[in-house]
Amino acid sequence: MSATYLKSVLVILLTFASSVPHANSQTKRGNPDPCPDTKTYTGKYRNLVYGFSIIIPAGLQGHWNSARCVPDEKYGCVCMGDHGRFIPLSDDANIEAFVSYQMESEWSVIDQEKGEISSLKRQQGIEQEKVLSSRWFRLGKLNARRFRVQFVEKNRRIVMDHIVALHKGVAYELILRTLAKRYQKDKMEFEKVIASWKLTPRTG
Repeated sequence: MSATYLKSVLVILLTFASSVPHANSQTKRGNPDPCPDTKTYTGKYRNLVYGFSIIIPAGLQGHWNSARCVPDEKYGCVCMGDHGRFIPLSDDANIEAFVSYQMESEWSVIDQEKGEISSLKRQQGIEQEKVLSSRWFRLGKLNARRFRVQFVEKNRRIVMDHIVALHKGVAYELILRTLAKRYQKDKMEFEKVIASWKLTPRTG
């Protein structure tokens, strides 16, 4: 799991959202579907609460990228909130679309970038961290920061390509995490997700 994903647990505890149909636009309404954290998703994904959408590339599947849901006798399934999608590329590589309320409301997007890098460096088992690049970027209509970090974890050289944008108190993130030797190949799928990312009306 990435540092960003672990951070979501704190956000979820502070901001209890709602049941699954309200948060997850890919869940079929009126059907006895299983909890969304047990399903796989393809095609367009839209987050109604935080207001963004992506298209999961053809041939790939998305998974629930939030805390696990809890079965409930009355509602069938209760979830703390939909924070995005986790898209595996291989056993060693994945793309994350993640969203949460800003942890620090006064932070700029540059502060957010620095916080993410600092959080990575504090993770146990992470060594030889090196920022390969850091620049301004456009994520849909939003000004964003895009930075690449290389590090060693479990004797493997990893590259993380991370995009973060802030808008009306919400932090929107896209993250590619892969082996350094796979980066150029996996970047092609990441670029497809980036190109599909759109800000959408929030209904939550």
